[in-house]
Amino acid sequence: MTTVNLAFGDVGHDLTYCEERIEATILLPVDLPQLVGQRDAFFNAVRKPIGSAPLAEMARISLAKTRQEGRKPKIVIVTADHTRPVPDHLLVPWLVEELGVSDDAITILIGTGTHRGSTPDELRKMLEAAAERFHVVNHHCEAPDLVLAGRSSCGGECWLNRLWVEADLRLATGFIEPHFYAGFSGGSKAVVPGIAGLRTVQHFHRASLIADPRSTWGELKDNPLQRLSREMVALCPPDFIVNVTLNRAKEITGIFAGGSVPAHDAGCAAVLHEASIPVEDTFPVVVTTNSGYPLDQNFYQTVKGISAAARIVAPGGTILCISRCNAGLPDEGEFKDLLADSRPSNELHDAIKASELTRHDQWQVQTLLQCLEKARIILHSELPLAKRQITRTEHTDDPSATLHELANATPEGKLRVAIMPLGPLTIPTLQE
Repeated sequence: MTTVNLAFGDVGHDLTYCEERIEATILLPVDLPQLVGQRDAFFNAVRKPIGSAPLAEMARISLAKTRQEGRKPKIVIVTADHTRPVPDHLLVPWLVEELGVSDDAITILIGTGTHRGSTPDELRKMLEAAAERFHVVNHHCEAPDLVLAGRSSCGGECWLNRLWVEADLRLATGFIEPHFYAGFSGGSKAVVPGIAGLRTVQHFHRASLIADPRSTWGELKDNPLQRLSREMVALCPPDFIVNVTLNRAKEITGIFAGGSVPAHDAGCAAVLHEASIPVEDTFPVVVTTNSGYPLDQNFYQTVKGISAAARIVAPGGTILCISRCNAGLPDEGEFKDLLADSRPSNELHDAIKASELTRHDQWQVQTLLQCLEKARIILHSELPLAKRQITRTEHTDDPSATLHELANATPEGKLRVAIMPLGPLTIPTLQE
């Protein structure tokens, strides 16, 4: 028997299989070592940035008016929420040190998108001492005082958090990883959808864009979602960004600082090189995860791992997904209600594609339904029975046993299985 450890929560899950019955291909991104002297690397990056003046010089120019007026500057740093492993407990204090401003000039704005706000305990885990040191605000996508920054060329209204729009200096941190819609996370996504209004997020995730084949993993140049995010963010852009890449231990492997687009482009090129894995043919079975904590806390996020596996599963095949989902579906938003719709999956999918209305969280349901049209999905999670029944997937309490049941159902020879221990951190790509 062979054992493979899969990312699952913060403890992992051991999947075992018999090599006599299963021919397994393990797909893993390159695992780079942690940056040596990461603090020094940070300060070098912000002093020799990509496509921008150095951070300190940028701040001096942006804050000149506040000095002339004799008032305290308003500096906003947008960070990710509790579902992302961005090392903001390091990045934020380093940013403030380089700026040379007092702590009371800083507001940390948590980019929740349409998610719930991060709790005090989650904020302490994410930010550590910075959670108490600086003023921290959760973005709310339906806040009454959002500001209309402008409209996109396709007619979308760009509503943004007022704190961001009215700031004297706007900074954003982020983590660059493969993304199932926008090609890659990080960059402009910290702002749209991170601190955008619900109406803006709905326009950004409308069904026609989600269905576009270019809105997919690893695609940057021609990706309509990435293009729309950048266009909207240009209406009220960050003055400076700091994006990082991470290894499997969530340690910093690269720092990309400077202008929102050029710094992000450089980071995406690095991630594409590390995460893209050529695959010669599809697989009857693909085992995937949602890369463990913090991304696999709920089923909503787990759709990402399923989507990554769907890239290489054979039509009519099986996706076996191992994701903890200890925080539920979750209950907030409309994700649960949409999943619980009484219509069969194919009818619900057709209705979503035909509707001109974009409901909250509809995009994640649409992606799940796309995957279900291609493959059977079996989920191993900590969801209680009542919530399991809403997911539109099958369930297993023993993934190893289920894998062998699939192998035993293979009439001849070994069952070909792709195993993605880190799920959506991998971009498996079929070779033409």
